[in-house]
Amino acid sequence: MYVGCQADIRMNRMVLKEGRFDEKVHHCRIITYKPEEECIYLVAEDTEVTEFSLDGNYECRIHTEKDDTVCMGSIMERYWNKAGKGLKFQIKNGVYKNLVN
Repeated sequence: MYVGCQADIRMNRMVLKEGRFDEKVHHCRIITYKPEEECIYLVAEDTEVTEFSLDGNYECRIHTEKDDTVCMGSIMERYWNKAGKGLKFQIKNGVYKNLVN
């Protein structure tokens, strides 16, 4: 459904009290979307995977041809493979359309 779409990941909230809040917007590409698991697998385009915190909550904004779709969640895994710098994003509270332009 969203495979091949561009997505922007931005930290929304830091879970750890002493953690570092990252204000940067990270550009990614979706390689797999598994709605039954509520997971999105992404490839980070301009960011090293070590910059993503496993202790933060993120907003993922998916850019489709028609409109933008937004979901909240957390990064469960960071890894490198032949596709590139991979991330496993676990969706929390579903996916919704961005109605505000």
